Amino acid sequence: MNRPQYTLVDELVSSGHMTKIIFTSAFPPMIHGIGSYTKYLVDSLYEKSCDCGIISFDPYTCEFPIMKGKKVECEYPVRYTIPSCYDYHPNLIFDSLTNLYEHGDNYVFWIQHGDSFWRNRPKFVDMLKFLKKKKVENIIVTHHTLNFQSPETKYGFKKWQHQLLINELPYVDVNTVFTTGVYRAFTEAFPEYKERTVLIRHGVPTYPRISQVNAKKEILRWLESENESNQDWQRSAEELNSKLFEKNTITIGDVGFINDRKLPQTIYLTMKLLQKRFREKNIIGLYIGTLSSTGSKQVRCLQRLRDLHNPENNFYFFEAYLPEQLFAKSLRALDIVHMWQEDCRQSGKLAHAIGIGATVIGRNIEGIGETLKRSGYPALSTYEDFLDEIERVIANPESKDLMEKSAREYASTYKWGNQASKHMELVESLISGEQLPLLDGWE
Repeated sequence: MNRPQYTLVDELVSSGHMTKIIFTSAFPPMIHGIGSYTKYLVDSLYEKSCDCGIISFDPYTCEFPIMKGKKVECEYPVRYTIPSCYDYHPNLIFDSLTNLYEHGDNYVFWIQHGDSFWRNRPKFVDMLKFLKKKKVENIIVTHHTLNFQSPETKYGFKKWQHQLLINELPYVDVNTVFTTGVYRAFTEAFPEYKERTVLIRHGVPTYPRISQVNAKKEILRWLESENESNQDWQRSAEELNSKLFEKNTITIGDVGFINDRKLPQTIYLTMKLLQKRFREKNIIGLYIGTLSSTGSKQVRCLQRLRDLHNPENNFYFFEAYLPEQLFAKSLRALDIVHMWQEDCRQSGKLAHAIGIGATVIGRNIEGIGETLKRSGYPALSTYEDFLDEIERVIANPESKDLMEKSAREYASTYKWGNQASKHMELVESLISGEQLPLLDGWE
């Protein structure tokens, strides 16, 4: 369904009176999902002539991987002000705020919240208190990592999430969430803040259409050009190339950061069980990814993938960071993107898969389950049902065309340009004192 045009925003853009939006978030060159989200969003806002600025973490003092040899290209100012994921130095943030807007201009301070970089919860609340004491108005917080199916509280939040919200909400003017599930949990837990809670779904990048054959060729070309001095890597890439285009080959897998909660090793189990169901086919398991942090669970997960790697056994693991321009194509190259996870609140990877028309089968859990269903992909509640659905799709490949068509419709509705306009509409309503718009809550 098409949404109405944003006449207020269009009028403000044409008159040159847009409010400035200053975001604080993880941001490139820090390799982080929320950082990538913020870059996509602000790039789209800038294309709509929205005045933006970024306050981010110092990528060289926070323990996240860094994009090597890549300059971050932005037409808007970025201040890498915050020196730590544990101590946020709100005075430095305030100084950057005052430097990013001209005195007297309207602005909104928009915080992208994720528990992986705002790690010290009391300090986060102290930062909000400090900013309010400094008369910073119009603070918006987007929570990326809230649960709504946790058994720890009756609302579906985890206990720490519920407590954090209790502490922070008095200092926040508007909260935005990505899914209906989180919106319901939020408004049931805090009905007094319902009028200040807005649903804006995760944006979807749009890509030129690419055939699966061409996507496979590009990924294999990249794999063969990586680690040229590593003979085992080169042999594995050559063997994968020799199998990937055979008519009876089905490639199931995933790409992205290695995390124990994403259960990447389950791809191997799925591959083996499906091979028993389809003896006439050659089922291949593939995972391309690297660590985003060096926690003990993640390191053990990495080692398990290394141990499982065996081209003779049809399981391939390439330990590498996929360049951004190849990420979505790698999802398109897979016959089935395997998304069976232990816990996933929101998924930027799923947005890329939707945008490029990949075939995704996943678990009906938290935000990922809601988005799968809304975009026309199967979302299953048990692993056995998950296996059965993959079997059904392999046996009936025409069902993939229906998935791709539904994904295109979802992508058209929630593409980044549309979602950026909704951010602008929310900002102007907040500044003008009007009732906040429903945006994606109208459904």
